[in-house]
Amino acid sequence: MSTNKHSTPALILKMKTLYPSLSKAEQRVVDYICKDPGKIIHLSVAGLAEECGSSEATVIRCCRSLGLQGYQDLKVTLAQDIVTPLESINEEIKPNDTAKVITDKVFQSTMHTLQFTHDTLQIESIEKAADCIMNAKSILIVGLGNSHAISLDLEHKLLRLGLPADTYLDSHFQTIKATFLTKEDCLIAISHSGSTKDIVDCARIAKAQGATVISFSNIGKSPLTEYADIQLFTASNETKYRIEAIDSRIAQMAIIDCIYTIIAMKKPNTVEGFRRIVKNLQSKKY
Repeated sequence: MSTNKHSTPALILKMKTLYPSLSKAEQRVVDYICKDPGKIIHLSVAGLAEECGSSEATVIRCCRSLGLQGYQDLKVTLAQDIVTPLESINEEIKPNDTAKVITDKVFQSTMHTLQFTHDTLQIESIEKAADCIMNAKSILIVGLGNSHAISLDLEHKLLRLGLPADTYLDSHFQTIKATFLTKEDCLIAISHSGSTKDIVDCARIAKAQGATVISFSNIGKSPLTEYADIQLFTASNETKYRIEAIDSRIAQMAIIDCIYTIIAMKKPNTVEGFRRIVKNLQSKKY
């Protein structure tokens, strides 16, 4: 196993340090990961086990030997290391950049974020989120600042599906609503950093009430993910000249569209509901 100290992700360096203490089977897993770290984020646990000639149990055991919670934690941590920095893909906008250069960089950054988010998404989590939302008795969506725009978009889409969704801008309203959630309900907590105190508090309260918590945040561990039953991650690198989390916001909206479409396909009478909406909204247009 060989690594370049100056270009190697932090997790790979940790693997190199712990390598002698691992079992032979675990070392095979680490050897494969170190050979092509970028490939791992595209593989399922079964896929990695097959590639390195080990069992799924060995892969999970290896992750825990490395101080990780499991395979998902491995992928998230590794992806975070690889994503940062993105100098070769997303150069930081310079003060003297022309409008064309800025436009090219913004689009390049956004396209990379969408692609990388797509590649790191766990389809099982998307499916679980869609099922939870579709079957929830009540859905509370919480987000502040830029994330509130995402919560409004999600609320609008769920209402079009006839689902009982609510979102509030006032953090006191969010807390009050979260206090009365039950195990039949769902809380969707949106925070790019995963560290917005009011949002994390809502997740904690909802979790204590037995509600299912779905989190939307940038890739990696955060206070929010500690309370989330279902974690949905974006992967982006924001720059100092752009609005905070602008790339991740676009990626979050793409994830929302996926969930919306999955529910629409599964939910009975969706098309009929759309037709009624169009008919009732006709009077709103010239």
